[in-house]
Amino acid sequence: MAHIHIKKLDKVERIEVDEEDTAVMNISFPVSVMPGKIIVEAENISKSYGKKQVLRNVDLKVDRKDKIAFVGQNGQGKSTLAKILVGEIDYEGVLKPGHNVQIGYFAQNQAEYLDGKKTVLDTMIDAANESNRSKVRDILGAFLFRGEEVEKYVRVLSGGERNRLALAKLLLQPLNVLIMDEPTNHLDIQSKNVLKEALKSFEGTLILVSHDRDFLHGLTDKTYEFKDHKIKEFLGDIDFYLEQRELRNLREAEKKSKIISSQSTDQKAQKNTYEERKKIKSLHNKLSKVEAEINKLEREIKNIDAELVLDYDKTISTPGFFDSYQKKKNKLDELMEKWEALENQIAKID
Repeated sequence: MAHIHIKKLDKVERIEVDEEDTAVMNISFPVSVMPGKIIVEAENISKSYGKKQVLRNVDLKVDRKDKIAFVGQNGQGKSTLAKILVGEIDYEGVLKPGHNVQIGYFAQNQAEYLDGKKTVLDTMIDAANESNRSKVRDILGAFLFRGEEVEKYVRVLSGGERNRLALAKLLLQPLNVLIMDEPTNHLDIQSKNVLKEALKSFEGTLILVSHDRDFLHGLTDKTYEFKDHKIKEFLGDIDFYLEQRELRNLREAEKKSKIISSQSTDQKAQKNTYEERKKIKSLHNKLSKVEAEINKLEREIKNIDAELVLDYDKTISTPGFFDSYQKKKNKLDELMEKWEALENQIAKID
C-alpha cells in the first residue's frame, strides 16, 4: 500500500507558488533650500465657481516648518485653497508668497495628468533635469518600478502604480514646501505607511488635504476645518481637533452637519405636495439603509485597524488580506458618495 501511494504521489504535478512580494517603497523628500520665516500669507481670499460660492474672505498664514491638515466636508474648499496656494486657479483677494519658497504639489487627480503614451522611464526622464537625470532609475526602484517594469506604458498601470509614479515625479523637482491633496488614494497599506514615514521625516513645510485619520495621526500640528465658506483653526493634531469637536472620526464631521440640516425635514414636509412627501419618505428610507451599511462597514474597518496594531505580521499574512481590506475602504467611499447624493436629492425637493 505504501508503494502504491508513493507511485501516486510521484505522478502528482508540482505547482510552484510565487513568493509573496513584500517590497515596499523607500522614499524621502529632501528640502531644497531654506525658505523665509513666512511661507505664504493669504488675506480675504474668495472663490466662486459660477454661482456657487466656495470660499469667502478667508485668511491664512503659513510659517516655515508648519505641519497643517485641511479637513471638512467635500465641496467646502479644501482642494480649492490648495490650488490657490500653488497658483493653479484664479481667485479674489491677496496672496503673498514668502522668500525662497519652492512648492511641490500633489493633486488629488495627479495621476490623470500622466501621459498614457509614454513609458514609466520616459515619464521620469522627461521630467528630470541634468542634475538628477542619473538618479531616475534609483528613484523608480524606490517606488517599486524595477527591471522591465520601467518599460511599461502608463496607460496599462493600475491606479496605485500611477499614484506611485506621480509621487516619484515629485522628487525630481526642488521643494521645501509640500502640498498634498489625498496622496493615499489607491495606495496599499504598506505603501501608505512608507509614505507617512517619509512625510514624518520631511523637514520642510507640509499641508495635507485628507479624510484619513490614521494617515494624518502624528503628521500635523495644526488643523483647519473648512465649513460654510470659512476656515477655523485648531492648534493641535487631528486627534485634538476631533476631541474639540466631540467626534469619533472624520466621517462624523460630515455626518453631523448633514443631520442638522435634515432635522427640519418633518416641519418642511407639511408644505410639500403629497407626491413630494412620498418621494422624500422613500429617499429617507434609502438614506437610513445606506447609513446602516456605513456604520457596519466602519466598525469592520475599525476592528481590522485594531488587529493591525495588535499583531501586524499575523494580520497581513491572512490570504487575500490586502484585497479584502482595500475593497472595504473602496466600498465605504462609494457608500459615502451615495449617501451624499441622497442628501442632495432631499435638499432639492425641500
